[in-house]
Formats: sequence, C-alpha cells, structure tokens
Amino acid sequence: MKSQDFGNKAIIVVRRDLEPWQITNTIAHCAAYLGNKLGEKFDTGEYFMSKDAVQHPRNSQYAIIVLEGTQDHLRALGAEARKHDLLHLDFIREMIDTTDDAELEGWVSKKDDKDIEYLGVGVFGPKEILKEISGKFKLWK
Repeated sequence: MKSQDFGNKAIIVVRRDLEPWQITNTIAHCAAYLGNKLGEKFDTGEYFMSKDAVQHPRNSQYAIIVLEGTQDHLRALGAEARKHDLLHLDFIREMIDTTDDAELEGWVSKKDDKDIEYLGVGVFGPKEILKEISGKFKLWK
C-alpha cells in the first residue's frame, strides 16, 4: 500500500439552477476527468479486504468536495485554476449538447470565453490553494 497524500484534494463546483440530470452529469464528468488524469496517484492500492476475504476496490485517496456557484463564479474559478496551473476541467454546455469531439471543437473555437456557458468546474490541487480560490462557494447540500 502506498502512503496517502493528505495535502491535495478535488473540488467540483456546479450551478444549482441546472436540471438534476445535468447536475449529476456535470459532477460525473468532472470526477471522471480528474480521476483519469491522476493515473497511479488516484488510489493507495488495489482493494480493501473484508474479514471474509471479499475484495472491495479502493476509491480515490483524495477528498472530493462538491460546491455550488454561479455562472460568473465558475468562469472565475476556471481562470484561477489556469493561473495556478492546476489540473481542472471546465464543463461547458457544448459538452452536454454533443458527444462528437470534432463538432465540440468547432463550436467552441467560434466563441470567446465570455460567450461560453459553464455548467461546472472540477479542480484538483493543494488544499491551501483550493481553499483560497473556492472560498466564496457554498457546500452543496
């Protein structure tokens, strides 16, 4: 077993005004993206073993906190993540509207960032920096 890293975490900030399926889709895509990019750092081993020898696959070693924010907050959070060079995903409207990456690339390339509708932003990094850049968001309840 690898030692656990308690210095980093992930946050996913989502707009509350979305439809329920869009909220869960946004959270799922952000979590999947961050987990995929973490690679071998994702967990501390293969599985947890129960007393009766049933193997339970390990989850992420990092805390994942879901917060809520507005469209403007999300755009600012994405900018802060880029400024600090943090692993992040800006989940935008076009990512729900199509699953065709060529089509998505065409749509996004014709817009300025101010014209892109953010649904959520997932960010991974040092706890101190995430606290600094996400202090204005409320915990999702």
